[in-house]
Order: sequence, then structure tokens, then C-alpha cells
Amino acid sequence: MLFKQIKYFLTIADSGSFSEAAAQCYISQSAVSQQINALENELGVRLLERLPRGIVLTDAGSFLYEHGRKLVADAQKLKQGILTAAYKINERLSVAYITGSVPEFLPQALCVFKKQHADVAVDVYGTGYLAAFTDLTAGKADLVVAGRSVPAGDYDVSFLYSAPYYAAISSMFKTGPQDFLSAENLKELPCIIIAENKEREAEQRYYRELFGVKNSFLVASNEEEAELMAAAGNGYMLTENANLRPGIQKVPFYAAGSHAKRRYYLYTDKCSQKYVQDFIQIMTRLCVDKQPGEAEE
Repeated sequence: MLFKQIKYFLTIADSGSFSEAAAQCYISQSAVSQQINALENELGVRLLERLPRGIVLTDAGSFLYEHGRKLVADAQKLKQGILTAAYKINERLSVAYITGSVPEFLPQALCVFKKQHADVAVDVYGTGYLAAFTDLTAGKADLVVAGRSVPAGDYDVSFLYSAPYYAAISSMFKTGPQDFLSAENLKELPCIIIAENKEREAEQRYYRELFGVKNSFLVASNEEEAELMAAAGNGYMLTENANLRPGIQKVPFYAAGSHAKRRYYLYTDKCSQKYVQDFIQIMTRLCVDKQPGEAEE
């Protein structure tokens, strides 16, 4: 069982596609298929099934996915430790954010942190909501910036700020006399969400439960794609982004009778390093300075 085979398998599981995994790993689709077949033959078990609705992990595949992610994270830590010993590289801070949900103050916080800790390498990457907390538990991420409440788990939580949601729709649509929109007003349009393949169902459930969305969904891989889909009249997206592209209008979005808000939090494990605490202080200070009086509701 080769390490690269495990990485290929994890990429397939995360993307839900052999072709997408091949693109992310910069190899051909046939090469990915050959490596997965070789891995399954060596283990003597099926790890995944190709179904019309996509890739589905078997029980053995789910076990490999859970433990394989930790193995990859541990290997990354080992590699970093070796480089630290060889080249005197100082410590590293890894920040995960949810794809399509970048808080307003994150870029400035990263800049301030780097000025204060010039010798600390900073990794920043976007991923799915559930994947981010898997990485936090496995140690791949030191902290997670997320625009919703925490899943089950033992984490330290710092509230940052809240931002109002807007429905972003094509400028060609007339919104009517009301000065806000709700899921009921938009029931004829698909709701555009940003989600990785493995998290689509969970994301759709979140939108249905929190915002009362009852219509169909369209899935975009990133915020830019979602905005273009909205501009083309394919559906609407929920955003707190104040800088939308021309061709898109945004209208306050209401849920349960009030203006819906996205609440941003910072999550860390219980044994976070000093640099993590420094970053949390920077981020919370920026939020308080820019939004005085803001408190968690």
C-alpha cells in the first residue's frame, strides 16, 4: 500500500470524481484508476463504488478515509519537522476557512499576524465545512474560521461578528414592492450553494433548516462561479458580500421574520499553541474595532 495511493483515494473521496481527482493530482484519469485498482487488489476489498449519482465509499473505504486523513496529516507534520531540523524553519500556523465563506477581516488579520511573527510560516486554505473540522481534529489545521455554529466536537470557540445576508439575483429580475426577499418569495428559483461533492447533502439540509429553502439547489465550486450563475438568471445565492459583480442585485434576505445573519466563529482544539492564541486575539480585536458593540446573539 503506497502513500500516493492513499492520497489519490482521499482526493477521489473529497471530490466525488475520478476526473476531478486526476486534475487535482496533476495525473491522468487512467493513472488514478490504475492506482486505486492496485490498492483494492492488494487489500482484497472494494473501497468505493461508482454509481449513477456519484462515488460512494464502502465500509472499508470509509474506514480508510477516516484514518487515511490522519495519516496524511501526520506525514505532513513529520515532513515539516524534518525541514525544521534541516533548515531551521520556525513554527507554522495553518488556517482553514470554509470555501465560499471568507470573513471580511481574515486578510487583514493574516497580514497583522505575519508582521508580528515574520519567522512563522502561515498556511491558508479553503475546504468544506465538515472537512475543515476533520482537519482540525487530525491536526492538519490549527484553527478553523467558519460562518456557522460548531458541529459535535470538543473545541474552543471565539465569536467574531455577524453580517447580514442578502439574496443575490440577476439584475434582469424585478423584485416587487417589498424591500426584502425570503425563501418563499424565491421559491421559483433554484438556490445556488457552494459545496464540495461529499458535503452537498449536508449543505442542502443546512439551508432548508436554517433559511426555509424548499426549492431545488444548484451547486457551484466557488463564489465566482456562484455569482456568474446568479447573473445568468440560473438561480439565487445567499451572500454577505458587499462587492458583487455588475449584473447582480442584492436584496436583504429574511428568515423567520427577521434579517438573516451569518455569524462567524474561530474554532481551535483545546491544546492550541501560542501562535493560535495570538491569531485569535488579532482577529477578535479587528472585529471589535471595526464593529463596536457587536455581541453574539
